[in-house]
Amino acid sequence: MLAKRIIPCLDIKDGKVVKGQQFENVKEIANPLEMAKYYSDTGADELIFYDIMASTENRGPFLTLVSEIAKSINIPFTVGGGVKTVDDFDSLLKAGADKVSINTQAYLNPELIRTASLKYGAQCVVLSVDVKKVDNQYLIFTHGGRTNTGTDALEWIKRGVELGAGEICVNSIDADGSKNGFDIELLKAVDDAVNVPIIASGGAGSISHFTELFEKTSISAGLAASIFHSKAVSLPAVKLNLLHAGISVRPYFAKSEATDLIPCIVQSAVTGSVLMLAYANSQSLQWSMKTGYAHFYSRSRKSLWFKGETSGNKQKLIDVRYDCDEDTILMLVEEEGPACHTGSYSCFNTSKPLDVFDKLMSVIEDRKANPVPGSYTNYLFEKGIDKILKKVGEESAEVIIGAKNTEDELVYEMADLFYHSFVLLSNQNIPLSTLKTELKKRFK
Repeated sequence: MLAKRIIPCLDIKDGKVVKGQQFENVKEIANPLEMAKYYSDTGADELIFYDIMASTENRGPFLTLVSEIAKSINIPFTVGGGVKTVDDFDSLLKAGADKVSINTQAYLNPELIRTASLKYGAQCVVLSVDVKKVDNQYLIFTHGGRTNTGTDALEWIKRGVELGAGEICVNSIDADGSKNGFDIELLKAVDDAVNVPIIASGGAGSISHFTELFEKTSISAGLAASIFHSKAVSLPAVKLNLLHAGISVRPYFAKSEATDLIPCIVQSAVTGSVLMLAYANSQSLQWSMKTGYAHFYSRSRKSLWFKGETSGNKQKLIDVRYDCDEDTILMLVEEEGPACHTGSYSCFNTSKPLDVFDKLMSVIEDRKANPVPGSYTNYLFEKGIDKILKKVGEESAEVIIGAKNTEDELVYEMADLFYHSFVLLSNQNIPLSTLKTELKKRFK
């Protein structure tokens, strides 16, 4: 399976990054050069730059800004807005763009698609379409979503591919800025109509929306703007969630040089406690993103270090972020046992203390990783799943009997049931955090 792409989008107006809703109420939010570099450093697969007012203002693209961005990033770069001629293609490609996106001018002059494709190759030509559902029909809009052409969207997209477009970016006006999810119905229709790569744009509001997109369609890329611009959602968090869902992604996250070390603060995504401080380099960050589990660089051994490789106390990666100065990393993890080599939950005394269930599971996991002669817990692990299940069944029956007798007996038997149930979870390699997450879903 080809890796799915996650693409941030910079909508540019008057040289600044802006964002609106349903192509209206546009507001300035950021400096494009700084934001482009941030995305390149933190895992974007590509970057798309739209000069959203170029067609309306009847001018060409901002070549100087395009050139500055191209020099500051190391990922594929697509530029659109104000492209009217093949000469504009030439200027943008020479300025550093890898692909050129055309929308309004492609509709007004379809031969531009054919001419550019023949001269530069279909891979350089991205047909961007702004689509809105009107009277139960998908129609093409132009001029930044302001003009309803009355043209059937699917028919125009098919024609664009026939003319030589190598990729389609589908911008759903209905979903744009809503943060309610991608327009799956529209995207499925486009996917069925053509056989070139498709970028889904409009509606992303959470990590789960990307997972839904790639699970329900064969779309090759998901594009978003506001959720990335606000840093409410990070690119690594999206990729890690897709990775854990079994969806192939490109695991890139490496601002530092291969020999540079950067401090990593590791925090529990379950309890909020700071677990440890470690160091990472480019290689360990790549492996963390590739495997979905925390990897670090050992300064004493001068080698890559997979947390939990020997102890079993692995740390499932949930998110990775730089601090404001981009010289420290925060890793959010779901811990599978103690973080400290001493067996403590955290390497810091000031961390939130374990509750009794976390402490119990911590002891069980430690016994599993470091067997102790004569330990009843190790006896259960040695006997295996059938013995453990038998004990869980026996303790369940004893809880019923205890409930008919005294409160003290019920509490005693319930404690036995909890203990044996936790041993069962550990034997099946299910962290306590997974059980907690399931229980949280049931809160009303």
